[in-house]
Amino acid sequence: MKLAVIVGSLRNESYNRALAGVLVNRLPSGVTAEILELADIPFMNEDLESNVPASVRRVANQVAQADGVMILSPEYNRGIPAVTKNIVDWLSRGSTGHPLKGKPVAIGGISSGPIRTMVMQSQLRPVLAHTEAIVMTSPVLALTEGQDNMSASGELSDATAEHIKRYLAAVVQHVQRYEVVA
Repeated sequence: MKLAVIVGSLRNESYNRALAGVLVNRLPSGVTAEILELADIPFMNEDLESNVPASVRRVANQVAQADGVMILSPEYNRGIPAVTKNIVDWLSRGSTGHPLKGKPVAIGGISSGPIRTMVMQSQLRPVLAHTEAIVMTSPVLALTEGQDNMSASGELSDATAEHIKRYLAAVVQHVQRYEVVA
C-alpha cells in the first residue's frame, strides 16, 4: 500500500511536517508513504488549466498513483490554510484528472493552539466530500505541540504514540476498505 502525504504548511520547521515524518516512520509493515512537495504549486487559477503547471501535474500524478492520502494541516485563524485549500482545489479539477475522486483520505494535524486543528478539520471534511474523496471520520488526529503530545523534535508522549498507532491502523483499514481493484 502506498500513501501520498500532503502537508498544508510550507514552513521549514512546521509541526505538521514533523508530524508527517513521525507518521511515515511509524507506518505498519507493507505500507509506504511519500511526503509531497507543495512549495512550487501556484494558486489555483482557471486561466492555467489549459496548460496545467508541471508542479501541479507532478502532485496530481503522485496522488493518482497512491492508494490513499493523508492530509496533515495546521489551522490558521480558525480555518483551512491557503496551502491546504489550494492543493485540494487543484486536485478537484478535471484538468488534473480529478485524482481525489474516489480516493480514501485521512485528515490530521497539530497546532500550538488550544483548539488544535479541530475547526480546520471540520471545514475540510465537507470540502473533500464535495470532491468525492472518501474521507475517514474517525479516529481524529488533532494534537497540540508540547510535552503532553509531541515535542518540536518529534518526541511523543506514551499516550500520543498509542493514539498514533491506532490512527495509522485506521488509515490502513480505511484505504483497504475502498481500494480500487483494477
